[in-house]
Amino acid sequence: MNLSHKGIYRWGLGGISLGSSSAALDIGCGGGKVVKMLATKMPGGKVYGIDHSLEMVNLSKRVNKSFIESGRVEINHGSVSSLPCTDDMFDIVTVFETIQFWPNLNEDLREVKRVLKPLGQLLVVNRYPDLEGQNSSWAEVLQIHSSEEYRERLSDASYVDISIDDSSKPGWILVSARKP
Repeated sequence: MNLSHKGIYRWGLGGISLGSSSAALDIGCGGGKVVKMLATKMPGGKVYGIDHSLEMVNLSKRVNKSFIESGRVEINHGSVSSLPCTDDMFDIVTVFETIQFWPNLNEDLREVKRVLKPLGQLLVVNRYPDLEGQNSSWAEVLQIHSSEEYRERLSDASYVDISIDDSSKPGWILVSARKP
């Protein structure tokens, strides 16, 4: 998965601006590549990864072994519904191809907002098929959200500065929002 998604990771992270000592969380860290890219982007910062799968947690730990040993990365087993983090902890929270698996999108968006610092950024990158015609039932089963749904859900959870790019990379969506 790391190799096949490398271009998407670069695209998703390409527009973010982080200080060298920022704190970041990658939810659904899977194979650990996004964690590694964030750690490289923030030489004085700290990156946390969380995944509900112990197998993925172990893989991410192997991929990020040197960063973990240096104290710059921490990988944990857990759920987006109950993040093992303090309030106002992160400058950015990234979510690559996992939001469709969240148990309760509305509550989970509020939980993510809890751990973001004021003006902290939520960045979601996900597959985004044409939701009309033949893909509509597939999108419904996988809980693929439309641009309008993302905007509505983020607004309901009191996020601000919501921006959505569903056209520059066909088949993909990039959603960004900030905690007030």
